[in-house]
Amino acid sequence: MQGTPLVGLVLCLAAAALLALPWGLLPTRGRGRAALSVPVCVLLTAVPPLGVIGWASPLLSAGVLFPGSKWFGLALIIVFLSLFRFKPVQSAVCLILCSLVFHFLYMQPRLPAGWEAVNTDYGGAGQGEPDFATEYNIHQSMQTTIIESHAAVLLFPEHLVTHWNESTDAFWGNTLTAVAAQHRTILIGAGIDQPTTPRNPFAQNRYLNVLLARGEENAALYEERIPIPIAMWKPLGDGGVPLTPFARGTIRIHNQNAAVLICYEQILVWPFLSSALEHPTILLTTSNDYWAKYTRIPAIQQSSAASWARLFHIPVLSATNF
Repeated sequence: MQGTPLVGLVLCLAAAALLALPWGLLPTRGRGRAALSVPVCVLLTAVPPLGVIGWASPLLSAGVLFPGSKWFGLALIIVFLSLFRFKPVQSAVCLILCSLVFHFLYMQPRLPAGWEAVNTDYGGAGQGEPDFATEYNIHQSMQTTIIESHAAVLLFPEHLVTHWNESTDAFWGNTLTAVAAQHRTILIGAGIDQPTTPRNPFAQNRYLNVLLARGEENAALYEERIPIPIAMWKPLGDGGVPLTPFARGTIRIHNQNAAVLICYEQILVWPFLSSALEHPTILLTTSNDYWAKYTRIPAIQQSSAASWARLFHIPVLSATNF
């Protein structure tokens, strides 16, 4: 049954049941109870452990309705969710008026000068069985793009390099030396070994899905905190990417404190809001959506990331592979 549509249906129904659990257990009848239970239910489905599957949260609408309002906008969403229970008309009028005020005051932030992203069309190369010829061509293509670019910071999509190690650094040596000499930095989505696993690229069952920096700044490293459950985070297996929802959510690059969201993290609440506690000045998002090229998933990811960026009034830079 593994890999069949039935498995996907079962997993979706299980996730829906878990997200509905707080709403079924907490009392929501009566004004007093609803005023307390609705915010609690929303928060329970946004933070771990349920927050690991807490997609499509109403909190995501805060950036659309109240741009630039930061934490106050999130509080407004929770308040209006409670008020709609027993004063829907008055609540709707107040929500519209508040939204108009925030939209009138909002000014679109600009990206830092010289920051650019590269969208690629490499398909699923490097995502299954090793194909060394294809991976070699991808590495060469990426390096050509880097050399031809004049960007101070160049962002590539998620997991374009299947396994980055010392050999990769050596293979990229001339390119990285040239980039560092020009005081530029590249950000690359890659897989790396966990510190406790054997350093063997041919037996890479457990790995870290990261965004790593090379060039002038090569110390920054972001590790994906919430990988896709079952597909990448395998709670019942010994492979995949570990779940670390409370790890650091920002990296320091060229005087910017960058929040990073990799793929699945973009449609959740917890990854960005925990990063917001670290006061980011820019949002970086990367995805490898070759498998969802003809679906609405890439658009949903981009809309979610844009909403978070608008809420906290920071620019967003995104890179996607199809």
